[in-house]
Amino acid sequence: MAVEIGTVRGREVALPVHFHGEDQVTLVHAGTRRFVIGGVLVAVGAGQALRIPAGMPHRSLSSPLDVACTNLYLPPGTDGDPGPILDWDTVSQAARRAGLSREGYSRRFKRLHGLAPQEFRLLDRLNAARCLLRSGESIAAVAADTGFADQSHLGRCFRRAFGVTPGRYRAGLPHVGLVVTSVL
Repeated sequence: MAVEIGTVRGREVALPVHFHGEDQVTLVHAGTRRFVIGGVLVAVGAGQALRIPAGMPHRSLSSPLDVACTNLYLPPGTDGDPGPILDWDTVSQAARRAGLSREGYSRRFKRLHGLAPQEFRLLDRLNAARCLLRSGESIAAVAADTGFADQSHLGRCFRRAFGVTPGRYRAGLPHVGLVVTSVL
């Protein structure tokens, strides 16, 4: 069963590098949706679908022509790699555990996962915020529960990562680019 269903329409559909706690299945209805996954450009045309496993860093690119697609966010598959598990409080702790310098650990992490450890940790917190918003938590409570300084801080980071404010995401209201049409 889908955790979330959203639609993407238009040309300005680019999002920076991010990942989801769920598997993302993108079904393209018109145009071509383009992603960069693991440094590889992936183009998905009308009538095609793409599965991006949970925890897989990726970014989407704007489209020269209008695109229309549906994104399904499904519980993570049992056969997919959920991505790195961050069981540390700081990059320095993780580096010590790996026997590397902080800088060496950060370079290795980015090479392996496409994101710096701090970026990955921020996106992990933002994905936790998405789950709490879907469950009906207030935005202020979600900000506090996921370690953001305040509601505004969460809002800025959330919009930068997902292209929508937490309030619009929670309410399922349409906006330019990504449109969340249903939150299950």
